[in-house]
Amino acid sequence: MLSSHMMFLAAACVFSQPSAHITQTINPDPSWQDPTPEEFAAQAAMYEPFHARYLLGTLDSPEMLVLLEEGLCDSIGTGLLQQWVDDIESEEYTAQVVEVSYGQPEEIKGLLDSLHAQGLRGTVLVGNLPAAWVAVWDTEVSMGEQLPCDYFFMDLDGEWLDLWVGYPRDSIPGPDGFYDTFEGELDPEIWCGRIRVDNLTGAGDPMQMLRDYLERNHDWRVNGDPEPIRALCYVDDDWQYSGETFRAAMEMLYENVELVNKSPLTTAHDYEEERLPDSYVWISPFVHSTPADHYWQPAAGMTNWSEIVPIAPPAHFYNLFACSNCRFTTGNNMGGVYALAAPSGLGAVGSTCSGAMLWFEQFYGPLGGGGSLGEAFMLWWDYIAQYGLSQQELNWHIGMVLLGDPSLVPEMHALGVSQEQEGQSQAFLHVSPNPSPGSVSVEFALPQSLEARLEVYDLSGRIVVVAVEPAGGSGSLRMDLSLLPEGIYILRLVAGDLHCAAKVVIGSTY
Repeated sequence: MLSSHMMFLAAACVFSQPSAHITQTINPDPSWQDPTPEEFAAQAAMYEPFHARYLLGTLDSPEMLVLLEEGLCDSIGTGLLQQWVDDIESEEYTAQVVEVSYGQPEEIKGLLDSLHAQGLRGTVLVGNLPAAWVAVWDTEVSMGEQLPCDYFFMDLDGEWLDLWVGYPRDSIPGPDGFYDTFEGELDPEIWCGRIRVDNLTGAGDPMQMLRDYLERNHDWRVNGDPEPIRALCYVDDDWQYSGETFRAAMEMLYENVELVNKSPLTTAHDYEEERLPDSYVWISPFVHSTPADHYWQPAAGMTNWSEIVPIAPPAHFYNLFACSNCRFTTGNNMGGVYALAAPSGLGAVGSTCSGAMLWFEQFYGPLGGGGSLGEAFMLWWDYIAQYGLSQQELNWHIGMVLLGDPSLVPEMHALGVSQEQEGQSQAFLHVSPNPSPGSVSVEFALPQSLEARLEVYDLSGRIVVVAVEPAGGSGSLRMDLSLLPEGIYILRLVAGDLHCAAKVVIGSTY
């Protein structure tokens, strides 16, 4: 039976341009004041001459760079870091761990740019590392916002300029420390995630929190999700009529997505007592928020960050359509608590300002096709920024960040990518060469004589090549994929009730 990520063509028909009719998620607390960038800088480490020190992993040309705050290795321990590197390399990317001093964001970007020329595909910033700050006048909520922005580290060749004091609309020329003008090629070159726990002190000891995160990261890679796999699409009143569209996108990743979108069902009590403790592996709340709270409408209560850890939600992943929930510079931000402090959390996407994700199919499609969180996040950004960044796109999306390990693949165990799953399915699949310029040799083995169907998916979940082999226990064949664009594909072997999959890289730039 084909899983949900193979239903792209059926699901895609329900999507339309969303921003024209969807209410932007906003901060409903008029008294809330986040620390200014200057106050944040005063709390951060002192800037010093930038230097990087190799610790672990591949010696050169990493595909994934783990950037650690200087001195953090001593607190984590090399054993746990080595386990993380081994996990990343066994399933996804060659990895390198580097400690860096607290330099300027531009210096970190320069390091990433130099490594991208050697094959770097993504990075994760671990610890209290610097943030680039952006000033944008949000035309939808008629207010200016200053926000930390990790997309700065993903777009390596665009022009990020500080030309105005305040906002461009104020017409006061001069620099003020905030990027406010964006020109040139603004599509992403790499993906980026962030793991910051030092300011989540209300949820526990930060260093123990980080060690626990890396341990459950490893445990999830080995054991996967408990059956049955369920996801939750929880849509508050302002977006209830778009609930079916939101769920259809999530079904590109998970077959079983429960939709709750009928007023007055969406309340703080229902969310905290009935939904968070339930056995969902992915939760997507659509709710007006601050960095610290969800505000359920109308007058349906509030969910505070401090309630999440005691509830101990079993969910691993979150897409937070919740204004400023992932503002990682704010202490005890909900995105960080969901992804890094909650006992099962692994990752969250959300915004550091007003706005959230739109065009969900561009994110869930790659995930359903077997892409990592980082790959899916980058492909989503690639779609958003393909023609530059309009004012509306800046309003909605410039604050979007990924919190957690971007190398995690939510669909990994369902696809049978891991060695454990391959053993359980009693089917074997091997592709060579990989990466390939186009023509690949495929070897497979089955425990009994069955017709084998080989399906190649792009990261949007669409079948792009199919081959069928007559009944047999094993076999080999050559597949010509040279007409496919360079990129990452999933080759899936289906034989009766058995299945397994392998990632295929076409081209030399991946």
